[in-house]
Amino acid sequence: MNELSEKQRVRIAKAVARSWSDEAYKAKLLNDPRGALAEVGVEVPDDVTVNVTEQKSDEFNLVLPPNPGLQEGPVSDDQLQAVAGGFCSCCWDWDGPGGGSGPV
Repeated sequence: MNELSEKQRVRIAKAVARSWSDEAYKAKLLNDPRGALAEVGVEVPDDVTVNVTEQKSDEFNLVLPPNPGLQEGPVSDDQLQAVAGGFCSCCWDWDGPGGGSGPV
């Protein structure tokens, strides 16, 4: 449900606008978002969770979308190697006790 059609975007915008003028609808949108969205023609698939929060004037909400580079399931050794961090030589004690065996 990450990709919404223009029709769905318009219907969701109408739901938001309606919540500003209709307290009962706003309460339903907060407590039963699936039902409230269905009232404006947005059908949410059963396997999708809908979270609705009311943003206050002194708040900023940041929603992190799924990472498009991540895949479901196990990561192969080659994929892990491609993103492995390694170490920084500037933070490693090369001449410390035991011949430089650890981080500083």
